[in-house]
Amino acid sequence: MLFLACVFAVSLAVLIASHYGDDAAWIVQHLPATVGSGAVLWQIQTTFLSVGFAGLAIAAQLFAETPLAVGASRGRVLDYMGAGQFVGVGLVANALIAIESIWLPSEFGIVIVALAWFAPTVALLVRSVVRLVRLFGRPSLLDEVVRASLVETILTRLTDASGKYASAKNDADALLEWDGSLGAADRSSITLSVPIHEGGRVIRALRPKAVRQAIESLALRATEYEPVEDEEVLEYAPPRVTLAADIGERTRFGQTAFRVITSRPLDDQTAARVTRLLQSSISFEPREAVTAYEESDREISSLKDATSTNLRAGAFATAERALDLLGNVIREVWMAELPAETSWQASRARRRWLFGSIGDVEQDALLSSRAAGMFVSAAMKRAVEAPRADSTSYVDECLRSFTRMWFEILRHGSDNFDVARARIILDIQNLAMFTFASDQDGGDLQARGVWAMVELVKLALDAKRPDAARAAGEELEGLFEFVREGAGRTHVRAGQLVLSAWLDYLAEKRDERDPSDPALHKLLTPRGSWSEIITARHVVDSEQVPFSRWDSWEMKSGNSGRAQVLELSNFIDHAQLAAMASSYGPLPDASSQDIAAEYERLIALLSDKKNLSVQERALLDQLSSAVAKWNENEDARLADEPLAVSRIEKLRLALRETLMDHSRLADTLPVDDDLPLLAVDTEEGGRADASRPILGMNFRVSRHYLVDKIFNQTYADPGELGRVIARGFIEGENAKILAELRTLDPLLKAPSSSAIAGTIMTLGDQAKYHVLVTPFGGLIDVQGWHSPEFREALTLVRHIETSMLDGEAILFDSRSTLRSLRKPEEKDGLAPVADTSISLGVFEDDDDSAEPRVRIETGEYFVVWAGDAPSVTLFGGESEVNQAE
Repeated sequence: MLFLACVFAVSLAVLIASHYGDDAAWIVQHLPATVGSGAVLWQIQTTFLSVGFAGLAIAAQLFAETPLAVGASRGRVLDYMGAGQFVGVGLVANALIAIESIWLPSEFGIVIVALAWFAPTVALLVRSVVRLVRLFGRPSLLDEVVRASLVETILTRLTDASGKYASAKNDADALLEWDGSLGAADRSSITLSVPIHEGGRVIRALRPKAVRQAIESLALRATEYEPVEDEEVLEYAPPRVTLAADIGERTRFGQTAFRVITSRPLDDQTAARVTRLLQSSISFEPREAVTAYEESDREISSLKDATSTNLRAGAFATAERALDLLGNVIREVWMAELPAETSWQASRARRRWLFGSIGDVEQDALLSSRAAGMFVSAAMKRAVEAPRADSTSYVDECLRSFTRMWFEILRHGSDNFDVARARIILDIQNLAMFTFASDQDGGDLQARGVWAMVELVKLALDAKRPDAARAAGEELEGLFEFVREGAGRTHVRAGQLVLSAWLDYLAEKRDERDPSDPALHKLLTPRGSWSEIITARHVVDSEQVPFSRWDSWEMKSGNSGRAQVLELSNFIDHAQLAAMASSYGPLPDASSQDIAAEYERLIALLSDKKNLSVQERALLDQLSSAVAKWNENEDARLADEPLAVSRIEKLRLALRETLMDHSRLADTLPVDDDLPLLAVDTEEGGRADASRPILGMNFRVSRHYLVDKIFNQTYADPGELGRVIARGFIEGENAKILAELRTLDPLLKAPSSSAIAGTIMTLGDQAKYHVLVTPFGGLIDVQGWHSPEFREALTLVRHIETSMLDGEAILFDSRSTLRSLRKPEEKDGLAPVADTSISLGVFEDDDDSAEPRVRIETGEYFVVWAGDAPSVTLFGGESEVNQAE
C-alpha cells in the first residue's frame, strides 16, 4: 500500500508537469494523441477492471465449497492469483487515467498512463485469470495451496498464542507447582481447593503479588504465650500451592483453579482469605476472546464436515480429497515444534486435539463398505508416511486408526465389510513386512506393525468374533516366519505370549469373550527354542513393547475409580511355561541376577504342578541346573543366616488363616474328646486307633523362606508355604474321611445330576444336615450339572469340593455317619498352631543338598470311625451301579 501511494504521487506529479509544460517534440512527432484519447483509454481500462472484478466475484462463489470454505485457504488462493496486486494497481491506474483525461490532459500524460498503468493492469488481469484457471483445473495444486495456507495459519496462531502466554506461564511456574506433579499421598493431604470464580473466560495471566500474599498467609506466625512444661510441638511443612487451571485456556464452571496443601488444617478465616487472594490473582481476557485451539478447530471442522457431507451425498472423490487434506494438515501441525510452547503438557494437548479430529471422521467408516475402504486407504497412506515424521507418537496414532475402525466394523458392520476387514489385516501385515525391507526407521515401524496385529486379535476377541481373531492370528504367525533372527520374530513371539495368556485369562474368569477354541489357542502359542521364548518374555516385561497397551487389557472402565487386581502377568508366566514345555533347548546360562530370578520363577511354577510331563521335567532339570550354578556363591552366606522367628510366626499364621477360611470336610463331623472301644475284640484289644492316626508332613524347603535377609534377590513368602501346608492337610483329611465312608456299605446310584438332585429333594427338612462331596468343578461329564434347577438343589445341602474324588460324588448325614477326634500331635520340637489341631516345627537338619534348606514337620492326631447310624450314598461309575444291581 505504501509503495502504491508513493508511485501514485510520483505519477501525479509527472502528469501535472506535463500538463503545464510543453510536450516533448519526439512525442508530438511520433506518438501524437487524438482528441479524447484519454477518455477512450479510461473507458477501456475501466472495462478491463470490471471484467477482473467480475472474475473475482465468480471465483468467490466457489469459496463456499470445501476446501475453499476454510477461511485461511481463501486468502492464500487470492494471494496465489495475485488478486491484491491486480486490484491495487487497477484502482490506482483508473484514478490516474481519470485525472489525466479530465483535468491534466497532455500528450506525454497519455503515454505515461498507457505504459505505466494501463498495460500493467491488463498484464495483471491476464496473470490472475491464467493462475485461477490453472488452480481450479488442477485439484492437487488447489489442495496444496489450501494445505500450506491452513498449516501456516494454524501454526502462526498457536505460536502467537503460546508466545503471548509464555511470560505469564513462566511467572506462574516461579511461584506455583503444576497440579499434575502431585502424587496420591499429596492429593490425600489437600486442605483447600480454590474454584474458578468466573466460568467461560480465557485466563490471561496471574498477578504475582496476590499469589505471594496468599502464600504468605499460610506461613507460620509467632504468637504470644506463657511457657509451660510439656508444651505441644506443632508439625510443620512448607505450604504448597498448585495451579490446576491452564493459562490461555477457557475456564469451566466449578473447575478448580488452585489446590493448597498444608501440614495442618486451615481455620475458616485463613481459608477465606487465601481463597479471595488466589481468585483475585487471576486476570481474564475480554469476554469475546477465543483461544487458539477454538479458532483453529472451527477451520478444521470445515474439512471434517466436508468429508461427512460428501460421503452421505455419494461424492466419494471430494470426500477423499478433504480427508487427505485433513490428514496432511494434522501431520504438519502435529510435528511442528512451537518455540514458545512452555510445557510438554501443552504439546500433548495439542496433539491429542489434532488426532481426535481423525477419530471423529473415521466414525463414518460404517456408512458403507466403500466408505470403509476409503478410510482404510487413507489410514494406510498416513501410516506409510509416518516414519518420515520422526515421531513415534505420530506413528502410533496412525496405526490406531486401523484398530479403531477394525473394532467398530467387527461390532457393527455387516458381511459387506468383509473386504474392509481383510484390507486392515493386509495393510498391517504390509506395514511390518515393508519396513523390514526398508533401511530407514524400518525396525521401529516393524515392531509397531507386529503389536498392531496383536491388538487386532485382542479387539476381535472383545467383539466376540473368533473368526476375525483367527484371521489376524494367522497373519501374526506368518510375520517373519522364515527370518529366525532379528527383532521382528521376537516381537511376534512376545505378542503371541501375551495373547495366549489372555485366552487363559478369559477362560479362567469365565468371561463371555472366551472363544473356547483350542485351535485358536494353539495358533497363538509361540514356537521356538527355549532361548527365543525367554527373549520374547523379556520383551514383554521390558519397556520395549511399542503401540500395544496389553498391561491395561484387564482394566475395567468405570467412573467409580475402584482399585483392581491385575493378574495377566501371572497368566503370562503360565503361558511362557506351556510354550517352553512344548519347545526345545538349549537353555541360556543364568548370566545375570534377573535371568536367575526368572528361572526361579519358572521353577516355582513347575514345582507347583503335581504331574510333570517328560518335557516339563527336562525343562525343570535345565532350569534347576542353571540356577544352581548362579546360586553357588550365595548359598554359603544363606546357610549361615539365622532363622527369623517373625517369619516362622508368619508361616504359622498363614496356616491357621487358610484352615479357617476354607470349607473343610473334617469340620462337618462331630468331634469327640476320646476314642470309643473297638466293637470287635482283638488280640491286642484297644480302641479305634488301631490304624495309623497321624496325618503329617515332613519336608525340606529352601532356607529363603525363613530368613529376614534376601539372598540372590530371591524372596520366598512363608505365608505361601503355610497356605500350601494347610491345603495339604485339608486334602489329607478329605482322603481319610472319604476312605472311611467307602467302608460303610454306601447306597450306590448313578452319577447323574437328576439322581443327585432327586436324592437331595427326598431328604426334605433333613437336607441341611447332609454333606455332598464332589470333585473340583463338579462332575463335568454329567448333563445338567450347571442347570439352575440342580444348582438350587445344591443350596439345600452343604457342598464341598475336593481333588480326592474323580467322576463320583458322595452324600452322607453329617450327624450320625462318622465321628472324629482331632488334636495336635505331641512330639519334641512340634508346637501347636493356635486355634487348629495341627502341630508345626522347624528344624535345621543337615542334609546332602547343595542348597541350604530347613526341615518343616507338621502333625495332626486325626481319627475317624463309623457313627451310630451311618447314611451314605455313593453316586459312582456306571459299572459300579450295574454291579450293585
